[in-house]
Amino acid sequence: MLVIQPTQALPPESAPETTPHAEVETEELQQQGVPEPQPFDQAAFDAFTDDGDAEFGPYEADSARAAESSAVRQEITAESLDMEPFAMEDAATAAADDCASSYNYNFHDYECQAFAGDFVFLYDVKDNPGDTRGVPAAAGANGRATAVVDMINAIDEAQSAYRSMGYEVDPGSGPWAVIVGLNDTQEGWFNGGAFTLPFGANSQPMIILPSDPGLYDSDNYDYLPRHEFFHIVQYQYWDDTGDIGWAYVRDWMGGSDFKTMNWWMESTAEWASLMSYRLQPYDPRNPTAAKMYAHALPEFLGDPGRALNAAEELGSSRQYSTFLLAFYMNETTGSMNAVRKTWEHIRAHDSTPITAIKAVLTGYGLDIPSTLLGFSVANYRLAEEQGGAPPNPMAGYGYADEERTVWRDELMGDNRTDDHVLGEYRPARTTRAVPMGTQETYAADIEPGGSAYFDFSAMQNSGDPTDGYRSKLTIAAEDRDDLEYVAMVWSPQGSPGTLAEYPTAARAVYPDANNVITVNDYAYPMVVTLIATRTDLQTNSVEADGDGREYRFRVVSLVPLDSPSCNLSNLNVSNLQDDGVAPEQQFLDYAETTPNGWTGGDSTYSVRLPDGDLLWLFSDTFLGPLNDDGTRPVTAPLINSTFVRQDGGSFSTIQGGTTANPEAIMPPPEANHWYWLGDGMISRQNGTDYLQVVYQEYLRFGSGDWDWRFDQNVVATFSLSNLSDPISVEALPSQAGAWGSALLPASQSGDGYTYIYGLADAPTNKKQRIARVHGSDLGAIAKWQYWTANGWTAYESDTGIGLNGIANEYSVTKWNGQYLLVSQDSTVGFSNKVYAYTSCSPAGPFTNQSLVYQMPETGMFGVPYYDERIFAYNPHIHATLSSGNRFVMSYNVNTFDSRMTAEGSHYTDPSIYKPRFISFTLN
Repeated sequence: MLVIQPTQALPPESAPETTPHAEVETEELQQQGVPEPQPFDQAAFDAFTDDGDAEFGPYEADSARAAESSAVRQEITAESLDMEPFAMEDAATAAADDCASSYNYNFHDYECQAFAGDFVFLYDVKDNPGDTRGVPAAAGANGRATAVVDMINAIDEAQSAYRSMGYEVDPGSGPWAVIVGLNDTQEGWFNGGAFTLPFGANSQPMIILPSDPGLYDSDNYDYLPRHEFFHIVQYQYWDDTGDIGWAYVRDWMGGSDFKTMNWWMESTAEWASLMSYRLQPYDPRNPTAAKMYAHALPEFLGDPGRALNAAEELGSSRQYSTFLLAFYMNETTGSMNAVRKTWEHIRAHDSTPITAIKAVLTGYGLDIPSTLLGFSVANYRLAEEQGGAPPNPMAGYGYADEERTVWRDELMGDNRTDDHVLGEYRPARTTRAVPMGTQETYAADIEPGGSAYFDFSAMQNSGDPTDGYRSKLTIAAEDRDDLEYVAMVWSPQGSPGTLAEYPTAARAVYPDANNVITVNDYAYPMVVTLIATRTDLQTNSVEADGDGREYRFRVVSLVPLDSPSCNLSNLNVSNLQDDGVAPEQQFLDYAETTPNGWTGGDSTYSVRLPDGDLLWLFSDTFLGPLNDDGTRPVTAPLINSTFVRQDGGSFSTIQGGTTANPEAIMPPPEANHWYWLGDGMISRQNGTDYLQVVYQEYLRFGSGDWDWRFDQNVVATFSLSNLSDPISVEALPSQAGAWGSALLPASQSGDGYTYIYGLADAPTNKKQRIARVHGSDLGAIAKWQYWTANGWTAYESDTGIGLNGIANEYSVTKWNGQYLLVSQDSTVGFSNKVYAYTSCSPAGPFTNQSLVYQMPETGMFGVPYYDERIFAYNPHIHATLSSGNRFVMSYNVNTFDSRMTAEGSHYTDPSIYKPRFISFTLN
């Protein structure tokens, strides 16, 4: 009855084997397994009541065939049968003349009768082997049908066993009747199955068996009498059924009272049947019959969310399937009397089974919610309890009874209880692969006393590669008084590594005070099984069945954020120099003299090449030459991206196309599209160094100046021997917006990751986004992780937002044991302020905001242009030129004058569109 929310797609599989971390428990445990039972408190047991207990009422029948005159209640005695009773143990040897004459009972002439001990058997014998009515004619030496001998022996053993267990098993004023086959009409009332009525011959409870109990399975000659006789025992305790008219018995059996009692009747009868075999001083004569009690188990464990006390129509399997609770109660209380005490409470207080069960647990000092949870865990493990001195966090989470192997075998062949993932048949569950980055909500519809199971499997190659591909798994639930839950940590059978394999758990993890289960070392091949149980039991079975409530669980698997400590500096800018800082003048000189190279551009990132040269990265670039008077000709090429290589004081421009027909290094992929570059770095792959540069693709959708938008991110990889033409261009994640505003290579980050910085763009108040990839290949997008406030995720759509007021381009630099971020302020449109921030981690949080510089060119009062169209932007710290506490920063200047004519500002004054450089000291 699980309602499953959609999951996200899985990342690529396969990863190296990991070594499990030391076991990590969630702090602030609310409980530790099932408490130890206390000596039975009879007073507490007797005093226990349940305000929600259902009320039983005698069934009033007004039929003409009234209860007191019903033929089914007629007296059967030795005299009326004209036979003497024999000892049950002599059924196969005592002289038999069962079929000397017929006997009419309830409108049917029974060919044969046997009076054995406290029981009278009425039955027919098949005339032909192919007949469906009557027991087989095969008989023993004394002439009594072998099938009847088997049934007599079965009841004899059961009566002895139930008596030894302390149950009342004496018939009182007359023998109990075992009617083997009603007339054809009445037998149809019971769907041809076995049933025990609370009334019958001699006004006693009476067993009704099919006319041939073993027609489809000969084991039923041995098993059914044991099961049905325990119902007779139960009616000694539930003796308030009222006077039920025979004609109304089917209505009564379909009613609320009967169903409320019947689930416990059937479940404990199954348990008692096994006890009747087990308590004999010899192995069962019929071992396969001794296992028939467990046949309905898949109906319980195949639908564990259904009410514990759910009951269906007569003959359905559900009410037979919860026999496990009888085993569990006896083991948890440490007493074989626990089940019997439920029946004693039912008789003394006219209580329902649920109330009686609560009373017994209370008498033994057991907490009902934790006991129900323990029952759910034990059912999922179907294995022996894992030991440990109290308080044992696994206490109550298993079965000592070796029948547990039989129970697991019964689950075979049912597709609800398959062996998927963990490798053994077990209760129905939801199975989900949970890669790093999962943030999903799962829901379960659970009825009173029901359970929900979720197997959350860690994926290979999903997690922190610097820490064995581990992540942190959290499972959060709503704060509900009617729910108990725990997580079991294990691995599938046959898994690599040393983590305990199902059904042995490495540990149990409980929710903390905030209702969150945390597994800090979540990694392949670990499976974390969430086991949740609804603990508010409903006494009325009809009302409980279908009374589902939805419970939601938020499952998150993230790589934890590092929380390094450092002494964050209070930033103090000094020794500011904003004139004559290299290489500003070198760029001016180069622009004045180049015949066809760079004469202006923006972005202005820098990468130190392995040979020591400095590579400058520009987006929109004007190429030369300039006019003799220093103006720019309107014929000057304008392309979207170039590199300028600086070798000491020598500059050279790298572009695409040819000198005569220059193109951007990354030419437009199609009409109305173009690339602007982001940051770049040296990427070492398989022993070879490459240049990688992030580009952002944009597209124009109209004719206005601002009718364009971001489309996608790509990374271009260049051979260092040919920087004019990328050897590959690969799409990068783009759902969260532009990436590549800044890069912090793995060689500088200090933790083996390359950090990729981006932003959530907006006109103002732009916000930082952060991603990272292990190693130095930006194209390894399957390994990208995205920052969230709670950890690193594999899903870009979940990327969080960090520092507010960031610019489209900025820089992050490792400095003095911390990380320095420098950016233009975006809280105000086209602000001229540049701020610095520091953090102990490359992922932030970045704090200690300090003003570094105010770019003087901006606006109508800006120096030296005094032009309201002038703005400054894109400040970058250049680690390539900085050292110690001394930093070199560039920024760009531009104009809103977009005229592409000789009167346009870009053409009259080429000095506008060039980077400025400043230097300063941070103390």
